Amino acid sequence: ILDCVTCSTARSLFESALTQLHRHVPSASNGYTGWAPCDSAPAFVAGLQQAVSEYGGRLVLVFDNAAGLAERKEVLTLLLSLHTLCGSAAVSIVFVAEALWPEAHELTAFAPLATVRFGGYSKAQLEAILAVDAPKGCEAAWRDFLPLFVSYSYEICRDLHELRYLCRGAFGEWMRPVHDGLIDAGDKGALLRAGKVCLQEARKRVYAREAPLTRKAEAARAVDGADGGGLALPTSAKWLLLSAYLASRCRPGMDSALFASRQKGAPSSRRAKRARATYDEPHAFTMQRLLAICAALRHAGVGGGQPMAPELTQVASLLRLRLLHRASRAEELDAVRLSCAAPLELVDATARELQFDLEVYLAG
Repeated sequence: ILDCVTCSTARSLFESALTQLHRHVPSASNGYTGWAPCDSAPAFVAGLQQAVSEYGGRLVLVFDNAAGLAERKEVLTLLLSLHTLCGSAAVSIVFVAEALWPEAHELTAFAPLATVRFGGYSKAQLEAILAVDAPKGCEAAWRDFLPLFVSYSYEICRDLHELRYLCRGAFGEWMRPVHDGLIDAGDKGALLRAGKVCLQEARKRVYAREAPLTRKAEAARAVDGADGGGLALPTSAKWLLLSAYLASRCRPGMDSALFASRQKGAPSSRRAKRARATYDEPHAFTMQRLLAICAALRHAGVGGGQPMAPELTQVASLLRLRLLHRASRAEELDAVRLSCAAPLELVDATARELQFDLEVYLAG
């Protein structure tokens, strides 16, 4: 059995296969080396032929995580031709992957592949598999947590590896009120009410390789800067973050009074007095409005007068960091709407770093 991710080169793939087929065990006596060096296709084929003649019977090479072989076409072509090159029907190849390669027939030159598809795990099966990962001392809480986690995640992700990764992080946040002494571990109702947010956040982090942090922890790490390993945002992204927060809190009809004639970080006192009308809850806003507010803020701010290209490129970064969310549907390209998910602690820390008086816009 060969892992195509671990064996990232053709040589490592060939040598690992021959080492296993010839039942060679690396040890101190042989210098922890493989069965034989193999850096070419002819040497690999010769090694397979020798294994067939020595051991007889059928040789089956199983290539796990084979999706990456689509990018290594020469290796894939060789593997598909082993039956012919070895001159023996005893050599069989099995590829294991999450899905069939894109344009598989063209990629394999219409090789006679037999495709076997397996259905996904059911909820009960996923719970049984994830139960094996129960942390020591928390087995009972883990069993109570799994049905809720699987129920929340099942519709959007059934990848076992991803679910195991998310489950560990979400469980830590789920148990945080218990560890802090705020909730008794036996009070399932209170635990469910307090932990519902972490289950929702877990769904948002599918395939997003982010640390399982609460929003307050993210804000604290961002304030710490490089020493804390927090969010190291470029200046253009910081201005975008401030603009997004203001766009989500300030009413669109007040944009002219608040931002059109900004001077040194604050609107004029007369206009600001009329314009201090903000939402109690964050609202969605258009991409056009976000960029317009950002341009107005930066015009008299730090680094003002720079082109808008950096802002356009940093919107995607803020979306990946889950500081911005897309509020419109993916097919709506002409009027993209966003929402700001950044906590006030992070926005306030960013404003202080940019020497921007955020309170002037949010007061009253």
